[in-house]
Parts: sequence; structure tokens; C-alpha cells
Amino acid sequence: MARNRKPVRRCRQCRAVLPRDAGPNRQYCDSSCRSAFWRRVQRYESIRSRATEQMVDILTGGGLLLAQGRCPMCAGYVSLRKRDDSVYCSPRCRTRAWRARKAGVVTLPERPLQEASPGDA
Repeated sequence: MARNRKPVRRCRQCRAVLPRDAGPNRQYCDSSCRSAFWRRVQRYESIRSRATEQMVDILTGGGLLLAQGRCPMCAGYVSLRKRDDSVYCSPRCRTRAWRARKAGVVTLPERPLQEASPGDA
């Protein structure tokens, strides 16, 4: 005899099994998973829109290689996966710049982030 079982439903963020008595509209195990999923989606859409503005095609998983500017410390690319207002490519370069400013050795010129394109090398 075949019993009608409810299919196992999982959280959209962490893939944990949702309780069997969960309502039909429930998609996440708790509010922290819902918030994490929202941040992830918003982050992806932000990267996609910035790349589109720069006329760059995003390939699946290729967004890490796309640049929004150059790091003033090492001249490396600042990835689109970083925040919109990122100036440095890594925490290491940010710390170097802070130490240089603190020592009064270097003054960094003000520059727009969009001056470099991914084709520069």
C-alpha cells in the first residue's frame, strides 16, 4: 500500500530540512537564513548591474575576474565582488596604505574608481 507522503522540503539558504508541519509558504528555516539569502541575492544583482554598466559580460562564476578599478598600492584590480566604494584590492593593501599615511610617507591621489577597464594589463 502506497502512502501519500509529503515531499521533504528544504531551506533555500542552508538546505536544512524544514519541519513537516511548516506552512506551505515557508521557504527558510529561520530569519537568519532568510536574511542571508536576501543579502546573497542583492549582492549578485549588484555585481551584475555594475558589470552591465561597464559593458562587461558576466559568465557563470567569472565575476571575480571583472574589475571596477585599480588598487593604488599594488596596481592590482579591485574586483566587482567587492563593495561599490572599494578602493583597495585586499585588506593587506588597505593596511599598507594606512601605515604609509600614518607615517606621512605617501599621499594617495584622489581618483575615480572607474578609470581602469578589465582589458588593461
